[in-house]
Amino acid sequence: MNKYLKFSPFYFFCLYSIAYIFLTFCVNYILLDDKLFYKSYNEILGADSITQMISQQRFFQKIGYGIIPLILLLRAFYTAICLNIGGYITEGNIKFNQYFNIAIKADIIFLVELIIKINYFSLFEANSLKEINIHLFSILQYIGVDKIDHWLSYPVGTLNIFELIYWILLALLLTDYTKKSFRNSLGFVAKTYGIGLLLWTVFVMFVVLNFL
Repeated sequence: MNKYLKFSPFYFFCLYSIAYIFLTFCVNYILLDDKLFYKSYNEILGADSITQMISQQRFFQKIGYGIIPLILLLRAFYTAICLNIGGYITEGNIKFNQYFNIAIKADIIFLVELIIKINYFSLFEANSLKEINIHLFSILQYIGVDKIDHWLSYPVGTLNIFELIYWILLALLLTDYTKKSFRNSLGFVAKTYGIGLLLWTVFVMFVVLNFL
């Protein structure tokens, strides 16, 4: 873990962003093919409408590649802020840039999720776009996205194996800085990032309920 943390956060972020963009491209063109769009909407939309939707989707996908680094940066930044506030309250001696380093390095698990998702849906064909867009190995996947209210999709979707591993990675990397026990670090992550995740989830639910 020590060598992993010492690797330049800047170069790591650059490589990570490139890899994430490439894998997102693979998801868009291998998994989200035209056939899946027709399969998802053929009962409610005509062929011309679906074709137009696909065209719009491809356009926004191209724009999306450009903002992926920003999204990754903001995600790590938010996690680092949560950890930093907790460190400030408990009078910890870790600086913000160290918390950010921990956050961006732990984020690698979501790249692994993309790799697994591509392989999983290459073996098991998806029945709809919704199946592709949810987290693998989550409570939402087990229940079924169509069986719960749309405003509950995000909070239930966060209950997944990759989020759990993210917490564990945060704690392991934090332990390398603090030299405290893993249990202590995991408790710190739960009281800081965990609260931040809860607040973000409540915000998303509010937006979905009121604007979507």
